[in-house]
Amino acid sequence: MKFNKYAQSVNQTVIIFEGPDQCGKTEIGNKLSKILNIPYFKNDSERQGFKDDKDYFINMLKYSDPFFLSYLRQSKSNVILDRSFPSEYVYSKAFGRETDTEALKWVDEQYSKLNALIIVCYRTKYTMDDDLCPERLNAKKLEEIDSLYREFSNTFTKCKVMFLNVDDENITREVSDIIKFMKEKC
Repeated sequence: MKFNKYAQSVNQTVIIFEGPDQCGKTEIGNKLSKILNIPYFKNDSERQGFKDDKDYFINMLKYSDPFFLSYLRQSKSNVILDRSFPSEYVYSKAFGRETDTEALKWVDEQYSKLNALIIVCYRTKYTMDDDLCPERLNAKKLEEIDSLYREFSNTFTKCKVMFLNVDDENITREVSDIIKFMKEKC
């Protein structure tokens, strides 16, 4: 098996894209996936869970995350994730919903053992509301979410974190900055 020259370890690359809504995570993650030839995964049920099921994300944390981590450990698969456990930390605080802090710590520890990189996309200023949930994700709430990602990075995670400013919406520069970060941190 040939390994990507940007891989974090001899065996595996795990990258998690995070950040407030409307920061381009999906577009950047897809572009990086093509460049690095690493599969990209976005949970297509995420938005529905956010809108309709208050227990959706805590259940993902407790049941799906351990299963997926076991798969990653055993298969040594490379993956780029569009959101994962950092979103549960941030959004549960932002919306005052129940979470499981011990499960979050365990999941974080497991991702750190895989040398996962977390890329947090952010804007200097949030001036527009989310297009799918404007009543819940207005500009003020997006600023709060941004602040909670910084709290997560500074006080919670053991994973390596990069904050990627997306104000210029220059995907070539953004991907280049990520690859540079990967080279420096790996």
